[in-house]
Amino acid sequence: MNKAQPPWQKKSFAIIPWPYSRDGASVMKRRFLTAARKLGYWVAPSWLVGRTQPCLFIGHRRQDKLLKTSRYLVYSVAGMYLEDHFRRIGEVYGDRSFRPEYLVTNQEILDALTRADFVIYQSAWSKRNLDTLCKRPDNTWEIIHNAAPLDVFKPRPDWLDRVPDRPVIGAVGAMRTRPRLEVFFDVVRRLSVRPRLLLVGNLDHYCQSALDKARADPYWRDSITHFKSVPPNTLVNYYQQMDCLLHPVVGDSCPNVVVEALGCGVPVVCPLEGGTSELVGPGGVSVFDTDILYGEMLRAGLAQGIETVLANLPYYRQQARTQAEKNSSMDVVAPRFLKAIGFPV
Repeated sequence: MNKAQPPWQKKSFAIIPWPYSRDGASVMKRRFLTAARKLGYWVAPSWLVGRTQPCLFIGHRRQDKLLKTSRYLVYSVAGMYLEDHFRRIGEVYGDRSFRPEYLVTNQEILDALTRADFVIYQSAWSKRNLDTLCKRPDNTWEIIHNAAPLDVFKPRPDWLDRVPDRPVIGAVGAMRTRPRLEVFFDVVRRLSVRPRLLLVGNLDHYCQSALDKARADPYWRDSITHFKSVPPNTLVNYYQQMDCLLHPVVGDSCPNVVVEALGCGVPVVCPLEGGTSELVGPGGVSVFDTDILYGEMLRAGLAQGIETVLANLPYYRQQARTQAEKNSSMDVVAPRFLKAIGFPV
């Protein structure tokens, strides 16, 4: 008598590469992995799962070998290197340029877009750009934003009624984009009130220099708090201290920090260009930029956006949480990922 197939073989798939690191893509994959396991799926590295099981993958060094297999492949992609973006930023910061190795990476992305069975784009903005490499046939792709467990990332008990004596403006994440903190400090310096600033994340040498310069400014006195890193299970405590998250990165595809802030009822102010504004929706303010990246129009607009949020905090707090519940809950997003991988939901 043939033995019945073990249940985990019927509901199993692989994730490649396994999400060991702390980068944004790995954070999202770990969250999805946890949600899938709670729903009864067996999720493991490819060598622990049968070779015929489907596989969710992002670009990695063994991609070409993976793409030659017969298994069902679902490619999750954030974006590509945009020559025009580097041209624009190079006009402001002369040491930034589009490098030859970026073409190699774009070719690898093109290979995956062409050969995968299904593609998950992190934002509509990302898809529009990636369509310049390869426009997928209908019914072979879906736009699925990053998500967070909203039972963890949730508002503090007094979130709607709390009136701050001084508003807290926050920035969270790996701050390795040269203009990020430079623009951040310039924007918050323009506000009609002097806020407290809460920064959480590692800094590259450009952002560290911007922080050192701000701390030397008598205007800020002791108003800046920076944590290089915090345990993941305590991150929600820092969001809950904020009245607004300023995410001034132009062209970000789908930042986890924005999803997390919205879940905590923290409104977000960001540039319109990129996938961030899709996440934020009515849960904050998105600001148009000109062809000159990080120019005066964007900086003034971001400052005005924060003023608008602070003048209507209960409304924007409620909108932020509602937006997260609607679009960025892992309970909502995980079934969509599973359906893309080929499992009925």
